[in-house]
Amino acid sequence: MIRVFLADEQPVLLAGIRSFFSGTEFLIVGEAANGLDLVQGIGRTYPHLVLVDTKQLSFQGFSENLLTHSGTKQLRWEFKVIEYSPSLKSATKSRFLEEVRRLFFRGKRYKSHKTHTLTRRETEILGLIVQGFCNKEIARSLGISLDTVKEHIQNILRKTSLADRTQAALWAIRQEIVSL
Repeated sequence: MIRVFLADEQPVLLAGIRSFFSGTEFLIVGEAANGLDLVQGIGRTYPHLVLVDTKQLSFQGFSENLLTHSGTKQLRWEFKVIEYSPSLKSATKSRFLEEVRRLFFRGKRYKSHKTHTLTRRETEILGLIVQGFCNKEIARSLGISLDTVKEHIQNILRKTSLADRTQAALWAIRQEIVSL
């Protein structure tokens, strides 16, 4: 899942954009109606993508505020900012999503994994990851080799289009695949 933070001064527009992302590979992790909420929200939600209209007065200079607020120019994660234009705001749902994907992936084709067909073993391993088990503990617990655990984790990440085991754990909880 691609974690998205939305920012716009207009609540109706935010609601519309949120509805466009429903049922896609994008997960809305936060919204902001002003620059301060945007900066604070990004710091709490660790998005992959920030979608914002920087021409709106309350969002002008938000990137400088982000660096000031975080106290460092080196953030602990990377994210892309898409500054959407009036033409993007007036696009149809399919055109909007196509353009967001194009901008996010820089023209690269993206294969959506809408169906997450995890095997029973992958789901079991995901449950142990959520519980905080390291790879060695998972291997011992299930009576399988460390290499097999690593292979299952790579399969989970590939099937869900996630970057690491922490994202996979959060995704599994949100998708109610695993409970705490």
